[in-house]
Amino acid sequence: MHTLRVLWFVPTPLAVLADTWQLAPDVALQAERNPSSDAQFERLASGEIDAVVTAMDNVMDWNLRAGPQDLRVVAQMESTTPLTLVGQGGRGRIEDLRGANILVDAPSNGFVVALRAMLADKGMGPEAYSLEAVGGVKERFDALVSGRGDATLLGPPFDAMAVQSGLGRIASIQELYPAFPGQGLVVSAKTVDRLRPALMAWLTAIDSARKRALSDPEAARQALAFAGFPDAAAEAMIRATAVSLRPDREGVQLLIEQRHKAGLPGADITYEDLVHGTLLPQD
Repeated sequence: MHTLRVLWFVPTPLAVLADTWQLAPDVALQAERNPSSDAQFERLASGEIDAVVTAMDNVMDWNLRAGPQDLRVVAQMESTTPLTLVGQGGRGRIEDLRGANILVDAPSNGFVVALRAMLADKGMGPEAYSLEAVGGVKERFDALVSGRGDATLLGPPFDAMAVQSGLGRIASIQELYPAFPGQGLVVSAKTVDRLRPALMAWLTAIDSARKRALSDPEAARQALAFAGFPDAAAEAMIRATAVSLRPDREGVQLLIEQRHKAGLPGADITYEDLVHGTLLPQD
């Protein structure tokens, strides 16, 4: 029996399906929800956990910090991360965010990079708005619904829940950047050999779940509903099922370009620097 300790913001759908369909009998997955990307980095750097499911852009920032500095993306867990920019009344367009206080996970990594690129495309540099770090997707949802801040990026199911609560939909990342990639599974390169049996066994199960979800989306929908995901969230997650666990080259290049556009350090990197692909089953 292999043990794998993982942190994520919400359970990744393929992991839920692999567990529901009992595709990984030889892997004991110890998964926890984390409150922020900084918490992910701290526990990954300390060795308290083995891997995180997170925005792939985080690795560009994390490898500049004191710590392992060898973090790599070993798999892409979804084709894209559905992200919707939602805001308070009167903030119906991206242009309306000039002067806004925007809630983020962290100010220099993760989905904030796509957000900053989106605002830059509308002529707004970092001086045109303020960013307030409040944590992961649930923390941002709770803060915005309570009236704290003017806007934030949310993914399923929190984006739909925000609109239902009276907040407005402004735009989606996928509309503006169709190549935007999904979250990746991130580990330290130094630990790959130690983790290889557990990671390969789990990723084989994840890949089996991916193939079954693509061939039988109704079975996947039912499994996610049984796991407690709202219908709209389950539908969005199924649509984001990856065509391959191998990180998409075009998507990674988009992240690098967005980081350049946002004027953030860490963008002097290549796909080969970021991705470690030897643990994946054959497509």
